[in-house]
Amino acid sequence: MSGSYQQLQDAKACADIIKFQQNGKPYPDFQAARVGPNQRLVEVFGIDNAFTNPDQKAKSAFSKRMGQLMMTATKIGKDNEESDWSDLRNRAIFYFDDYLLEIKKDTINLAELTQFITLELSLFYLFSDAGKAKRSTNRFKDIIYIGHCINQIWKDSKKANTARPKWEDQIELHDALRRVITLELSMPGAFPEILDPNPLNVLLPAYETMWRVVIRGFLEIRYRKAADNLSWCKIMTDYLEKLESPISTQNDAFHNATESGVRPIDVVKETLRLYPPTRRVHREFDGQTCRADIEACQRSELLGGNDPLVFRPERWQDICAVERQRAFDKAKGAEKSLKRSEEELGYMPFAYWCAADHEETKEFGMKMIALLVAVLCEKLGNEWELENDESLPKQGTPLGTDRGAYEDLKLKKL
Repeated sequence: MSGSYQQLQDAKACADIIKFQQNGKPYPDFQAARVGPNQRLVEVFGIDNAFTNPDQKAKSAFSKRMGQLMMTATKIGKDNEESDWSDLRNRAIFYFDDYLLEIKKDTINLAELTQFITLELSLFYLFSDAGKAKRSTNRFKDIIYIGHCINQIWKDSKKANTARPKWEDQIELHDALRRVITLELSMPGAFPEILDPNPLNVLLPAYETMWRVVIRGFLEIRYRKAADNLSWCKIMTDYLEKLESPISTQNDAFHNATESGVRPIDVVKETLRLYPPTRRVHREFDGQTCRADIEACQRSELLGGNDPLVFRPERWQDICAVERQRAFDKAKGAEKSLKRSEEELGYMPFAYWCAADHEETKEFGMKMIALLVAVLCEKLGNEWELENDESLPKQGTPLGTDRGAYEDLKLKKL
């Protein structure tokens, strides 16, 4: 049996688990299979959403709500089928500047900076009052605290032989969340302490996985010292410049080829290939938990060739090349065909179904990654370097993927 054949079989087995296929047949209750392994999120974060609620109607309503929030943020509607990222671009740049203004140091924590920008931008498009809430030093401290606290709770909940954190005990987090998403300091009832509504229902899936992908994409582009890193940086900064225009999507800035042939979408796809938002997806079939190892599938030779652990966006020019060109030419059905072909090779960064990867939201998830990485590339430029050159692994070894990896990584201003 050849290695490639086995890898194809592994990719199919992974896809079957994600798609709720049990022994070649659809599992009778998709939602029950999804939420069973996620009940830890209810205990530690108070989550009641599509990932934890067994009711199919609740799942559908949540997915519809998330999709609508993304479409509203990028101004997609009946009169405008294309997305407009100019507002989100300007906001992301503002949040970067706000962080440096508040921190007032020549040494910064890259994880904290990435969390801050990602969290602020997520709050802005998820909660209508968040962008109007008073900006102050206390708000800055709240955002920093929320980002740190979410990450710490997640890590603590995974520790063996220790009691899990409980959502009802996170009073300081409740208060900080209330302050940054509302105009008033107090509200009727116990919001957000009670299970519903809980701002983390929408914030956690939008923010928590996003910032970890962004920081690794940026580190690969800027600080791994690859031969083409300057070219990749320029691709992303040029993309950021194009987003300033509301018609950038109509001009297809995300998919346009550069002089090297590499497109912004290729940089994002390579980031997602090595560092999928969810490394492993779990399903529960008849009381037995099955695991789909997305990270392992995407790091196979089917997608990675003879250097599967190396960050190299150029490889995407040759992956499913025929379907890829048809998709860029906007041939009918080409995008879905390309997605199926990539999936057969094991590429499933958004798993089975995700509002951020849905046709209606116009590649929202990938474009958000591109925006945030581009802001870091542009605003940090060549003026900031790693405080410790030995803090990253040698080329050929992927960056660490644990939630605690790089949380203490510092950049110093030259």
